[in-house]
Amino acid sequence: MKRMDKELKQGIMSRIRLLPYQEKGAAVLFILPFLIGFLTFNIFPIIYSFVISFMDYNTLKPLSEANFIGFENYIHLLRDKIAMSAFLNSFYYTLIYVPGVLIFSFLLAMLLNRAFALRGITRTMILIPYVANVVAVAIVWSILLNPYDGPINQILIKIGIENPPLWLNGIKTALPTIAIINVWQNLAFQTIVFLAALQGVDRSLYEAAEVDGASVWRKMINVTLPSISPTTFFLLITSIIGSFQNYATVRMLTNGGPGNASRVISLNIYEEAFSLNHYSYASAQAIVLFIIVLVITIFQWKEQKRWVHY
Repeated sequence: MKRMDKELKQGIMSRIRLLPYQEKGAAVLFILPFLIGFLTFNIFPIIYSFVISFMDYNTLKPLSEANFIGFENYIHLLRDKIAMSAFLNSFYYTLIYVPGVLIFSFLLAMLLNRAFALRGITRTMILIPYVANVVAVAIVWSILLNPYDGPINQILIKIGIENPPLWLNGIKTALPTIAIINVWQNLAFQTIVFLAALQGVDRSLYEAAEVDGASVWRKMINVTLPSISPTTFFLLITSIIGSFQNYATVRMLTNGGPGNASRVISLNIYEEAFSLNHYSYASAQAIVLFIIVLVITIFQWKEQKRWVHY
């Protein structure tokens, strides 16, 4: 009997020793599909783009016939006024879109965090633009913002504005208009994340602030914003990265026009690669864009220590 108990204990102990290795093996099996997909569809294309950016693969021909030309594609990029203008347009778009989407989503989250009638339906309604088809959204806004007979300009004319904006047809107004439309469409995601962060703020902090006689404004500055600063930092990074990747809305609304007024770098890269078959030149632009986004992200990570409170 004692021998059987001893063997049983030894068997249990051996299984316990094997358990960590079994868990590691199971963990590897679970993440393996993601790793394969990530390497195949993310890492390999980046490496491939980096390699062909130093080649003359700018015509439709077999890759085996492409030659190494060094930094010629990057030098050509610096001399390309259209490409450089597209980079500047992307920065301009980011300066409008990112503050707009963060500020309005925060204010909307503050509103939805309060108790009011039909709050549940309202929370559901804000998701509609976010899940709507980009093409459908573009068509609707193109009709609404038609500078000649669109309903928005007709209303502006009736209230006394003689020369309403050209919106998507104006050289100075096209890109800001696209940014505002994207703020409206992407507002839901940031709002939901902000709302979750607001609901996680410790209520005792507000009670302590009220005891000290803090106003609503002081509570928001000294309690709310510091408490949700990690969430704000996350949304800031993702919004900036997403703003440089904006392609679909620009393509559907203006296709970079009028002229090149709303031509952003993502649209320029697409057309260089798939319309003109300038694969190496488009890859050089994509690598430069990747470096710009990487530098901005690293800078944000270093600076976040000053204002993000965990």
